[in-house]
Amino acid sequence: MIKTFSKGGIHPAPNKYADRKIKLLPLPTTAYLPLSQHIGAPAEPVVERGEHVGRGQLIAVNTTYISAGLHAPISGTVKGIEPVALANGKPGMAIIISATDEEHRADTAAREAYWRAIEPGHTDRQLSESLSADVIRKAILDAGIVGLGGATFPAHVKLSTKESDKPELLIINGCECEPYLMCDDALMSHYPARIVEGVELMMKAAGVGRAVIAVEDNKPGAIAALKSHIDPAHDISIQVVKTKYPQGGEKQLVEAITGRRIPSGKLPLSVGAIVNNVATAFAIWQCIASGQPLIERVVTVTGDIPESERRNYMVAIGTPLSNLPFTPPQRANIIVGGPMMGHSAICLDAPITKGTSGLTILDAAPRRQPMACVRCGACVEACPMGLEPYLLSTYGRLHMWDEARSAGVADCMECGSCSWSCPSSRPLLEYIKIAKQRSRK
Repeated sequence: MIKTFSKGGIHPAPNKYADRKIKLLPLPTTAYLPLSQHIGAPAEPVVERGEHVGRGQLIAVNTTYISAGLHAPISGTVKGIEPVALANGKPGMAIIISATDEEHRADTAAREAYWRAIEPGHTDRQLSESLSADVIRKAILDAGIVGLGGATFPAHVKLSTKESDKPELLIINGCECEPYLMCDDALMSHYPARIVEGVELMMKAAGVGRAVIAVEDNKPGAIAALKSHIDPAHDISIQVVKTKYPQGGEKQLVEAITGRRIPSGKLPLSVGAIVNNVATAFAIWQCIASGQPLIERVVTVTGDIPESERRNYMVAIGTPLSNLPFTPPQRANIIVGGPMMGHSAICLDAPITKGTSGLTILDAAPRRQPMACVRCGACVEACPMGLEPYLLSTYGRLHMWDEARSAGVADCMECGSCSWSCPSSRPLLEYIKIAKQRSRK
C-alpha cells in the first residue's frame, strides 16, 4: 500500500530530468573547507598554514559531542585558515588547501581507481555482524559523517541512543521530494547494495531491529534496484510512499510510515523512530568498508540549462560552485539546493559543503507582484504542519513576535508550501521566517 502523511502537502512539477548516471567531477586544485558544515559547534583545525596534507587526512576535529570533523578532499599544502565567502554571501572560517599539478594527477588517478573498484563491487554482507555497535559509531564519528539530506546533523549522535530510549524503527529517507534534485535517486539506482549494507550497519549501531527504506512512487527504478538487494537475514523493507511535497520532511515521513504524529517540539525518537537519508547510509558504508571519510558527495546540476548539462556529479567537498559545468540562461537565478527549500547563490566562488545536494539554475522571469490576501485558505490547506500561514505571516510583517510564538511559529518547517499555493503571490514564508527567528526566547 502506498502511504503518505495526513495534513496538507502540495504537488509542484517534479522536473526530475537529470541523467541518473553519476559522473566524477574533476578534483579542484584549490579546496575551501568551511569549519562549520553541520549543526553544532564548528570543527577545530589540527593543521597549520604551510603544512602538507594527504587526501582523506583529518584536518579539523569535533570539539563537542554535537559537531563533526573535517578531512582533506585533496592532497596539497594548507595555504591558510581564514574567512571565505559562503554561498549565501556571508563569511565563514575555512581551511584552504592547494595542490601542485603532480599532487592533482596522483589524487585523480587514485580516486578513479577507487570508484572503479567499488562500482562492480564485492558485497560483504558480514560487516554488520563482524563489528560491534561501538566500533561502527566510532568509525562514523572519525569519518566526519553528517546527515546528507539537508539538515547536516552529526550522524554519530543520531545513532547513539540511551538504553531507555532505544528506537523501534530506523527510517531511511529516499523520498527526495524536492523538485529538480536527483542525487538520492542516482545513488539508489547506481549503488543499491551499498545503501542496503549501510542500513544494516546503521541498524547495528543504533540497536534497532527493523528498518524501512521509504521511496516516493515516482522512482520505480530505484525501488526495483533496492528491492533486489534486500537480505532476508535483516528486517529491512521498502515502503513506497506517495509523491507529494514535503513527503521527505522528517515529521511527515514518520507519520506516513508509522501512523504516529511527532508532538510539537519533539524528535522522531519520541515516537520510537530515527530518520536518516539514503546518502548518509551510503557514506557510512564507505567509511566502514573502504575507510574513506566524508570527502565527496553526489550533487545534482539541473534546471533551465541544456539537457546535456543536467547531470549528477560526484563532487569533492570544498570544490568551488563555479567548477560545476553549466550554461546559465540570460537572467539566471542560481539556487543552492532545490527551488522550494534552497537559497540563492550570492557567490559562485563559494565551496560545495557536506550539505550541498544540488545546484538548480532557473530562468529568473519577472515575479508577479504580491496582491491582497483573498482569504481563500489555500495556504492553510497546504501547510503540512497544520498551521495558519496567513496569520503567522501577518504577525511577522507587523513585528508581533509574542503572538507568532503563541500561534506555533516554531513548528514551521519552512517548506514553502504556503507561498507556492498562494494565488496572490504573497511572500508568506519570508515573513514567517522573520517571525520564527525573532520570536525565539
